[in-house]
Amino acid sequence: MYAGFLLNSLSAALPGELLQVRREGRLKARLGGREPAVLAVAVTLGNHRYELERAEFGARPVAKVCHQSGGVVLSTRTVSPEEWSRGLAEALVRTLGADAAAVEALQRLTAP
Repeated sequence: MYAGFLLNSLSAALPGELLQVRREGRLKARLGGREPAVLAVAVTLGNHRYELERAEFGARPVAKVCHQSGGVVLSTRTVSPEEWSRGLAEALVRTLGADAAAVEALQRLTAP
């Protein structure tokens, strides 16, 4: 449940230039009687990309941290959701360090 909340919150909170979002198909969601669920987010900060994805609505998420250069992924590590959220929060602090209120809100959001 935490991962679903995190996927939805990040997709709404972060600026589009940092974030890629993948949602489920509208027909599948409509048949389930709901809005299309966020299935994956990828947050790119510097030379790291933080990916959180699930195969379908309600499935357990897979968290990955990718090292990239020039848009080419050089390595990928699968990590726990807790390690992923801590790493993302730290990277956001480094990136958004000038905006203390935004940093504090994002740290609360990504804390397990």
